[in-house]
Amino acid sequence: MEYRRLGKTQLQVSAIAFGGIRLGNLDQELVTQLVKQAYEGGINYIDTARGYGLSEVRLGEAIRQLGIRDKMILSSKIIRRELSQFQEDFATTMRNLQTDYLDILFVHDVSTRANWDKVRTNGVLDYMRELKDKGMIRHICCSTHDAVIGEEMMRSGYFEAVMLAYNPINPELEETLIPLAVELDMGVIVMKPLGGGVLTPEKSAQMGFSVTAAECLRFAASNKQVSTVIPGMEKPEHVAEALAVASAPLEMSEEERKELMGRISIRGRNYCRGCGYCLPCPKGIPIPTVLALLGRWEVFNGNNWAQMHSIATEYKEKVPDDQLPTNCVACGACVQRCPFNLPVPELMKQAANMRRY
Repeated sequence: MEYRRLGKTQLQVSAIAFGGIRLGNLDQELVTQLVKQAYEGGINYIDTARGYGLSEVRLGEAIRQLGIRDKMILSSKIIRRELSQFQEDFATTMRNLQTDYLDILFVHDVSTRANWDKVRTNGVLDYMRELKDKGMIRHICCSTHDAVIGEEMMRSGYFEAVMLAYNPINPELEETLIPLAVELDMGVIVMKPLGGGVLTPEKSAQMGFSVTAAECLRFAASNKQVSTVIPGMEKPEHVAEALAVASAPLEMSEEERKELMGRISIRGRNYCRGCGYCLPCPKGIPIPTVLALLGRWEVFNGNNWAQMHSIATEYKEKVPDDQLPTNCVACGACVQRCPFNLPVPELMKQAANMRRY
């Protein structure tokens, strides 16, 4: 297992880590088995969040049963924005994880101007610094899905590492936020290395191309500017696959990277890459923004109501009432301009459902 420095935190983290997003749906025996398997294979970093249902509870009990708290780097994330809510959630997180300190606490998914303005002015960051001073958290970090807000957060000086979505269908961060993180000596933690579940054999086959989780994990981890890659794991075979990737050479040639991205780009048909070539829309619909939210929505739809509510809230903040996808008249201009031939009008119909939550 390769270990990498997590920026200015100075933590040494395994190149592949353990994502706990799905653990709340599993029984305790299986979660303990998965954590044990990961730990024995060399994974030393586990991530969860207050918004992941019972994930914190399951992880806390697994770590207690295995007696490995002092051997694992443990992080969680809080998404509620008001200071009193944040304080309440932090207390709940600590009880759930059965610990008196967290190695890393994230401000979770700050991806809109309104959320960033609220977090930086309502006392949340000061509270996190107080927790750090008391030794209750060791490092303050952030996660985001927005490049503009992400840059502002990273340059603010509050955070020591950042969690970003990066994979073969979203490689743009190689030119923007990832180099910025290196410049600022911030660790880079990669979420959604499998595109939120899109880059798996089953899902990719439905979309008209073929890809494996292993090659996508290797794609993200092969970037030496990345500190660690955190795929969600819910089966022993998921852990085994991650460990197999991490135990083999992580390097990937430029030719291999291009082949992988090209294979997905040429044949994938319903996944927006956010290139913006579809714009401008005659009705003013921010198509890439809507489709990015729709992509995340489809991952959680019916599985995680807290995340669905969060995405719906972000949708209402980012998409004004006069620019809703329901305004689409199916003129086809966007389809003609889209290099991936996405059926944008049909996707706009699907996106309209997000606003109901």
